[in-house]
Amino acid sequence: MSDSASLEEHSIQRFGAVLAELDAAIDWEVLAPVYCEGDASGFFDEERRNAIVDAGLKLASEIGEQLKPGGKSLYIGAAVAELAPMMFEAIVLDRKVAWISIEGREATELTRAIKSVDKHLPTPRTAEWRGSDLRPRDHVWMTSVLTDPEAFPALHDQLYERQGTREAVGGGRPKRERLAAAELVRNALAAAAQDTLLTTTDEELLVWTPIVHEAGGDLKVSPTGRTSAIVGDVIRFCRLKPGR
Repeated sequence: MSDSASLEEHSIQRFGAVLAELDAAIDWEVLAPVYCEGDASGFFDEERRNAIVDAGLKLASEIGEQLKPGGKSLYIGAAVAELAPMMFEAIVLDRKVAWISIEGREATELTRAIKSVDKHLPTPRTAEWRGSDLRPRDHVWMTSVLTDPEAFPALHDQLYERQGTREAVGGGRPKRERLAAAELVRNALAAAAQDTLLTTTDEELLVWTPIVHEAGGDLKVSPTGRTSAIVGDVIRFCRLKPGR
């Protein structure tokens, strides 16, 4: 076996070990109320956690086919569903991962758990950020962020076409949320390299596409997608040329 093959095998083994260690280190009962209203006990049972890992491994495999080792990625709003692809990039592909999140119970608990496993792994950054300071990122990940019912209730209803239905969240401030969503996308766009893999959802593409075109960029969307583990959104891999 060559040295490079041996190194790759070792990194894959380490990746698997880290996922197992994180599963044991995370206090899932602390995270459950973030995802479930009412009695959240048992929400993250073994079956659900295994489904999250399985979906994450499939996404990681596709990422591994499209990204070069040693690059830089930006994950916006990532959480437990993104642990596998983020750790795959950091450990197997030896890529630098910037992880943007918001302050709260989930970011605090994930930071604690990850640092207890390996302090060199990516952890959430909750401070204010500017996309231009992070450029160039040849992978930008933003999935199920602009449809978050707590952060973007009005946009959630609009993008899912739930306005006036029983599934509508209701409330929110449509204009303010649209401006905030556009600012977030523009920041992500400012971080993107000239040829970038964009991972996002069908719903969020409705926000991304006009902003990319407005900037003189180009966006090619894959005709195939994968269903996300927790929310059930369709995730697409896109080729992004941001323009300037």
